[in-house]
Amino acid sequence: MAPVTPQNEPIPTYRIDLSLAPSERYKSMATDLAPKMRALRPLFDEVLSGFIAWHPLRLLVEFVASLLLRRVYSSEETAELKGIERASGVSLYFLVALNVLLDSLLGCTSGGVLVKGSRKRMGEKWRNDGMMHFRTLDWDMEGLRSVIVVLEFVRSGSEDPERVIARTITYAGFVGVLTGVRKDLSLSLNFRPNHDCSTLSLRAHQMLVLFGFRPSIASLLRSTILPSSPGQGIPPLSDSTLHLSSQRTAPCYLILCDGIRTTIIGKDLSDASIRTSSTFIVQTNHDTIPITGHPWRYDPHGHNPENDPDAWFEESVERMGCIQKRWTALQRRHGHNQAQGKTGEDEQPMVRQEMLKGWIRTFPIMNECSHFGAIMAPQTGTIRFLERGSEKYFEESES
Repeated sequence: MAPVTPQNEPIPTYRIDLSLAPSERYKSMATDLAPKMRALRPLFDEVLSGFIAWHPLRLLVEFVASLLLRRVYSSEETAELKGIERASGVSLYFLVALNVLLDSLLGCTSGGVLVKGSRKRMGEKWRNDGMMHFRTLDWDMEGLRSVIVVLEFVRSGSEDPERVIARTITYAGFVGVLTGVRKDLSLSLNFRPNHDCSTLSLRAHQMLVLFGFRPSIASLLRSTILPSSPGQGIPPLSDSTLHLSSQRTAPCYLILCDGIRTTIIGKDLSDASIRTSSTFIVQTNHDTIPITGHPWRYDPHGHNPENDPDAWFEESVERMGCIQKRWTALQRRHGHNQAQGKTGEDEQPMVRQEMLKGWIRTFPIMNECSHFGAIMAPQTGTIRFLERGSEKYFEESES
């Protein structure tokens, strides 16, 4: 397995030049991180062991996968993966599996909150920095922590070759998008363990994605934040919401923010629910409203993960409640200050960025499975805060 990465080790940043041929874009990153990427190969057997106890059968499944997993839906992304394979020495089937299966079983906390900027003098109102997109990503696979990277996408052949088009927080070898930001749009994906569609139709969709006949949700998010045309701009948040809601995807939660409002799309295979806020909103890994119009029921024997679904559900509720409680307390303080007529008080509650960092770092928002915590600012297209998690990371009070 990959070595355990200390929490204070910096997360490296690589520039990905979209003007290069797809097979050349990730060469520098894959070369630098090749030893760590090759050390991840046991993860494939680790994932299979959760379903197949007999080791010889797992070896057979891995051999079959090496023959069948040769591409993803996008020809461009397939070419990128082949370039990574040559530069890193990691087998293509492993990279394909990583790219189509990584969005499964991610325990995440994502949302948006209105953030204060600065003020010139005491008594003046705080400057509104707009909504910022907070995000933690949890997964119980320690080895992946060692290959977390930030990617900055540029086009050297454009009129402004140094301009960063978009930034993503991801894993070396993963060419889709789970967490990303560009000017006027940030997005993240949370795993949704239950589904309302039939299990048969969901498994059929997952097989089509696995063998490259349909795009994965991470590929769809990539095309949302990285349009294929160099001069193509980002559509309004409402258009992106409508487009992603209508796509056929595995169940998940999609969190989008344009700096003015944050939208959460609860996706089923074909259906979706949408909720939006211009002050505060949060999503973990359980439904808060029905997806298809039927009351949502938590069913530990049905649509939820087979591996201790009760614990999964309770942990998700605990994470959401933890950060919701802090926002509610902030609202109460704000209302009290307004009632007292304190000067410089804002018309609506806002959180300072440093306080938001404290919220993210608080257990159980950040926990032993957290790979990273981040704050993204879509108004500027930047990552304001990024911190690597650690298996021994616990902090039970706000900074």
